[in-house]
Amino acid sequence: MKTYLITGVAGFIGSAIAKRVLENGDKVVGIDNFLTGYRREVLSEIDFIEGDISKVEDLEKLEKFQIDGIFHLAAQSSGEISYEKPEYDVQTNALGTLNLLNFAVKQKISRFIYASSMTIYGDVEDKPISEDICKNPKSYYGITKLAGENYVSAFSDRLNTTSFRLFNVYGEGQNMENLKQGMVSIYLAYFLKGEPVFVKGSGDRFRDLIHIDDVVDIWLESVNLEKSFGKVYNLGTGKKSKVKKLLEVLAKSWGDEKYPIEYADYGTSGDTFGIYADISELERDFWKPKIDLETGIDKFVRWVKNR
Repeated sequence: MKTYLITGVAGFIGSAIAKRVLENGDKVVGIDNFLTGYRREVLSEIDFIEGDISKVEDLEKLEKFQIDGIFHLAAQSSGEISYEKPEYDVQTNALGTLNLLNFAVKQKISRFIYASSMTIYGDVEDKPISEDICKNPKSYYGITKLAGENYVSAFSDRLNTTSFRLFNVYGEGQNMENLKQGMVSIYLAYFLKGEPVFVKGSGDRFRDLIHIDDVVDIWLESVNLEKSFGKVYNLGTGKKSKVKKLLEVLAKSWGDEKYPIEYADYGTSGDTFGIYADISELERDFWKPKIDLETGIDKFVRWVKNR
């Protein structure tokens, strides 16, 4: 039995990983400040510390645990919020990551897995984006996620690190009340409220949409990479999904293919028009994500309706 520290354990991805770790018979230590996560997502089996990773004194509360590896997911992860409070991004995404790396070295925790983001690429060409292209984030959020990733890389001489550049993750457990984070959940929330879907920007914008189950599978498999040491992977499906296609799939799954959609002629500050991943490195070392868009959306819609 091993013990894993999960930062952001009350959030969408963190809580999903925690559940799988527990199902596998291992132990979870979690930390979260509940800025975006929910206390109800922290299972009773988790050794939980309420705290902020940007505060060294909060991380010191974790020193009593014997930890074998760290899943670092705690972040301010909304591009829109990053424009409202950019200093919080720096504190959590950059300083918090540095603090956690220092904590890992101090506690002799060798395995460190980091949630980076596709936003670090910025505006890109309409083609699959590989890990080695130039990084030019256009949002404050992307800038701080890249800073965090660079800190992780700098520590790869002392820690066995892996960074996953997450593309658009969606699925069961996503926060349906937060209309500033998560393209799929934002749109689905309008269906849930019975209101016309309000879309900022063109329906021809595109994303790489990956279901939460695939993300959890790959994160858990990556724990056993013995010689990662700074390896970085795009974590997406490798498929381009236009916004208008996503809305068609959502409407069909919801049961109303003529559901009203309203488009605004403006977008979100710092938002990339379109991006999707080259996942050849991921496929080489792991496997190709299994859940297609239609299947994933059906699973998500069923969960929303049955909550």
